Amino acid sequence: MSLVERTQPAEQASPTPRFSAPAALFWLLRPGRTVMMAFVAGTAAFAAGADVEKSLGIALAGWCLAVGGFSMDFYADRHLDRRGSRARTCPASLANPLADGSLPAGFGLGLSLVFFAASLVGVILLAPWGLLPWFGVVSVVAGLAIGLLDTPLLRAATLGLLQALYLLLGATAGSLSPGLWLLAGVLLFAMSGGRGLTDIRDFPEDRETRVQTLPKRYGTGWTVLFTVVCLHVAYALSVAAYLTGEFSRLYLYADIVFVTTGLALTWLFAARPTPKAALRLTPAFLMGQGTLFSLMLVLGRLGAT
Repeated sequence: MSLVERTQPAEQASPTPRFSAPAALFWLLRPGRTVMMAFVAGTAAFAAGADVEKSLGIALAGWCLAVGGFSMDFYADRHLDRRGSRARTCPASLANPLADGSLPAGFGLGLSLVFFAASLVGVILLAPWGLLPWFGVVSVVAGLAIGLLDTPLLRAATLGLLQALYLLLGATAGSLSPGLWLLAGVLLFAMSGGRGLTDIRDFPEDRETRVQTLPKRYGTGWTVLFTVVCLHVAYALSVAAYLTGEFSRLYLYADIVFVTTGLALTWLFAARPTPKAALRLTPAFLMGQGTLFSLMLVLGRLGAT
């Protein structure tokens, strides 16, 4: 759906604001997702050989870029989210505070542009080669906002591509190696497959809108198959990264935990692919697996020859 279609006035009256202004601003920042992207960028920089100070700086630039992207996404989707039940019933961490009037739409757009600018300055100062993945992220965000990438498979692919670009953004602060390219592939496939999980989680709300998701277009069975295949490829790439010899034995120990827990979660989801089960598993996949992945990057450098 294009940005023009998304921004048409809603047929129903605007819902009552759900949040106070401070709470709405907090959720507009999407702390759960944006902090994780900062971790990916910062730990990738450290794994690529950057010092701690530079790694923290690129993590901050990555966080600003993520805030800008999510705020733009909320701005583009505000009327679409308002027409469904998401604005009223979804968890606060997933709510769009621009959809229910908790914050003015113009504020969300302005916040997005300010954080994009801040991240651009940070990347120029810390890792000029990072401008390539930076523009990649901005291009994907823009493509999603105007509807060029708004099909189920493209939405899944771009979710994975965005995560991979954050890793590459961080890695440009140091030395970008084959092992880090493989780890970018881990995020590409893991997050692309994760779209199937979140689409099934959100199916009750998305069913009321015109948004096209994997289960709405292809059915639950094919969505689960897509998710399982992508995740297995991701875990195989994480092992391949160790086989390059670039990372220490500590990476291997963390990767064993990453792969075994990830496969267990994958098959739990495959055995019971319901919205409620997906809702319970999503934090484990996004936060739990994401934290383990970032830990792998840090441990991979410690003790590496």
